[in-house]
Amino acid sequence: MSEDARDAAAGSTGAGMIVADRVCKNFGALPVLKGISLEVKRGEVLCLIGPSGSGKSTFLRCINHLEQVNAGRLYVDGELVGYQEKNGKLYELHPREAARQRREIGMVFQHFNLFPHRTALENVIEAPIQVNKVRKAEAVTRAQELLDRVGLADKANAYPAQLSGGQQQRVAIARALAMDPKLMLFDEPTSALDPELVGEVLEVMRELASSGMTMVVVTHEMGFAREVADTLVFMDAGVVVEAGSPADILTTPREDRTQAFLSRLL
Repeated sequence: MSEDARDAAAGSTGAGMIVADRVCKNFGALPVLKGISLEVKRGEVLCLIGPSGSGKSTFLRCINHLEQVNAGRLYVDGELVGYQEKNGKLYELHPREAARQRREIGMVFQHFNLFPHRTALENVIEAPIQVNKVRKAEAVTRAQELLDRVGLADKANAYPAQLSGGQQQRVAIARALAMDPKLMLFDEPTSALDPELVGEVLEVMRELASSGMTMVVVTHEMGFAREVADTLVFMDAGVVVEAGSPADILTTPREDRTQAFLSRLL
């Protein structure tokens, strides 16, 4: 492990919320991540862009150990994700301990995955009650606050089928926030939405970013990335091709692959 990564993971800088050190992931014989190294400081927003199949979503899923890494190290808030290390070897954590780590990381997927037979409020209170053993009255009060925060205070008793895609995604964000995560991961949260509904979800994400939430966002919304991201990372074929400020990457990309990708979008 590099000295910089070790320092950040140990919290000596007090800044590194995510530290990835040469992370590799294979699916069978297919290498999907080929040595990803990057850092996300507390309160920062990192946006991942790149073509489909470049490894962006896989990297996101490795951060909360929904996927196991094959090599390298991933740290969140100074803690090794999914494993414990003894004498230089990694041993996977017990599922209960891995689940404890995962509770502190909120994730919002392309598809909303709400319980269809439960109201918006019931979807939001489920995990705090069942997983964190929060009293129902307390969970309901918190859920009402979160639904108001995402602009859905008047939809607390609506079922998912009664909500638009944008509204369902905002409920999904409220549900993730109900666990009081230290970090939020977004996997193309607007890609399944009709164009006219994209803005309402991005506005909630802007508010989250301005509140100081650490976020990693896989997105094709270049305007959002330009406005909100502290760092923009372009991935292709399982590697970080280029990383820097959104203004630099989107305006004057250095690498040919970045230029070719952006020329198709901008």
